Amino acid sequence: MAAESLEHVVIMEQREKENSFIIFDKEFNVKASTDTIPEEWLDRYRGWINNSTSLLEGRTDFVDTIAHHIAHVWSFEPLIVDGQVIGYLFIDQDTGNFEETRQNLLVITMIMGIFTLMLSGILAIFFSRKITFPLVQARNLTRTIAKGNFDVQLSSKGKDELADLMNNISSMARQLKGYRDTRQQFLSNVSHDLRTPLTYIKAYAALLKDQKVETDLVQEQSSIIYQEAIRMESLVKDLFQLMKLEEGKVSMNIQKVELVDFIKGVTKKVKLLADEKKIGLHVSSSHVDIISSIDPEQLERALLNILNNGIRHTAPGGRIELDIKKLKNKITIRIKDNGEGIPAESRPHIWDRFYRVDKSRSTKQGGSGLGLAITKQIIERHGGDIQIESTVHVGTTFIIHLYRGSE
Repeated sequence: MAAESLEHVVIMEQREKENSFIIFDKEFNVKASTDTIPEEWLDRYRGWINNSTSLLEGRTDFVDTIAHHIAHVWSFEPLIVDGQVIGYLFIDQDTGNFEETRQNLLVITMIMGIFTLMLSGILAIFFSRKITFPLVQARNLTRTIAKGNFDVQLSSKGKDELADLMNNISSMARQLKGYRDTRQQFLSNVSHDLRTPLTYIKAYAALLKDQKVETDLVQEQSSIIYQEAIRMESLVKDLFQLMKLEEGKVSMNIQKVELVDFIKGVTKKVKLLADEKKIGLHVSSSHVDIISSIDPEQLERALLNILNNGIRHTAPGGRIELDIKKLKNKITIRIKDNGEGIPAESRPHIWDRFYRVDKSRSTKQGGSGLGLAITKQIIERHGGDIQIESTVHVGTTFIIHLYRGSE
């Protein structure tokens, strides 16, 4: 029965081209094999079996039969009958099919891995954009709103928290736009309603003031009417100017101007007022010629606002210094006085319209309250910025930066 079984095994293994199936007797003579095997290979098989630790236990190893070639599996089992070894069953298995299968599995695994990564990336990008796009849109539009542009529309779909955020931002933009439009309409109405009567008041007051035959009382009263009318007209002009600056409706007449002589000319316009309080005006510069592209009329107004403010809040005998410096990428104008100074809590608000550090001061005593707001707008329209440094009872310094373009 054992012989028949071995013959059956040999017949079956003959169908496998990658296998060498051999039956040795106990003297290692070939009793059966799947095909004709060269004697050289038979000697290698016999030697490998004899080098085994024990011929009674069998052995299986990976063997490199040819350099740089896939390994073969060599295995043998002793054939034992009645406790005696009668031969050996040897198999030389070429692992080419296994290697090919392994390679195929590796390729399939890599393809599946790449496909999975691509699918994961696509899904991640899709869901990321689905979540972050509304937030990015909301961020950009809030920045637009912060710059004063309230004509924005946010599309909101769904009923989640993002949709609520979009709706709230849209509502805020509409309310701010309504507030802005109402404010502008109010300023326009006030300016229009005041300008016409003020014109008549000023005209008739001027006639009364010049009447030499009238009594001193009439002249005094008419003079007061005239002065107040001028002050109110100045306030209306300031309101108009500020409104146009904030809306960007003031056209800039940019010219290349030599700043040192220009600023000296501006100080001459306030010299009479400064001399009345015995306040010294001094202009210095780092260079003889400092050329800058400015709107002379607008910048003059900004400088006059600062100078008048300094003269107003500097005690008699004080000093105001103007220093112009030409740096690598900007021009700095410092206007320093040794006047009253500004308390720390008031400094953030000095650019606000109608703000006065001393709340007890009236328009007559402290100006319209619009000068510094207008000054800030003018400097920013020039592409520059303005800062302030101040210490109470020591003085205040306004620092204007004009960033230099092509000269």
